[in-house]
Amino acid sequence: MTKTILFAAAATALALVSTGANAAANLVSAAVTGSNGSTVWNTTSATGYYTVFLQQPLGNVMNPQGQAINDPTEAGLNSFTINGDGWPIGVKGASDPRYTMTLNFADGATISGVYDPLVDDVLNATSTTVGGTTYTFTGFGWDRSRADNVSGNVAVKGGDGRDYAGQFSFTAVQSAVPEPTTWAMMLAGFGMIGLGLRSRRSTSATVAHA
Repeated sequence: MTKTILFAAAATALALVSTGANAAANLVSAAVTGSNGSTVWNTTSATGYYTVFLQQPLGNVMNPQGQAINDPTEAGLNSFTINGDGWPIGVKGASDPRYTMTLNFADGATISGVYDPLVDDVLNATSTTVGGTTYTFTGFGWDRSRADNVSGNVAVKGGDGRDYAGQFSFTAVQSAVPEPTTWAMMLAGFGMIGLGLRSRRSTSATVAHA
C-alpha cells in the first residue's frame, strides 16, 4: 500500500515537470510588406491597406474581413495558406521584387522572413524566445497568379483578377524548464514522498523493538 502511494506521488511530480511549460501564445497579427515599403497586406483593416487572408489548416474558412485575428498556435510546426488581392490593378506582374512577412503573437513575440521569388525561398528568417517559448519563422511564399480568390478587404471574388497566394510557416517550441508554480508543486510532491519514507522507517523501527 505504501509503495503504491509513493509511486503515485512520484508520478504526479514527474507529470508536473513534463506539463509545466506555458502553451504557445496565439497569433494576433500578420502582415506582408513589399520591399518598396508602400505595398502592404495585413490583418488590421483600420490601416486602410489590403487584407492578407489567413487559413489554417487548409479547408477552413479564411478571416472574412480585415478584422484582428486571434489564431491558436500549436506546439511544433504551424502552417497557414494566405491570399491577397492583386496589386497593381490591371497588370500581370508582381508589385515588388521581395516581400517581408511579419508575425506578432499575444505574448509580445515577433518573427519575420523575406520571400524572394527569384530564389523561391525564405531569406533572413528570424527567431525569438518569450516566456519559455521559442518562435522560429520557417517558410514563406507570395506569388501572383491568374486567380480571383479575394477582393481588397473581403474574402469574396472581386477587385483585380490576378490575386496573390502563398503560405507561411513557423515553429513554436516550448522550454522544458518548469514554471515557478510547477516547481512548488513538484517539491510538494517529493516532500510527500520523503514523509512517506520517513513514516515507513519509523514504523519498521517500532516493530523491531517490540
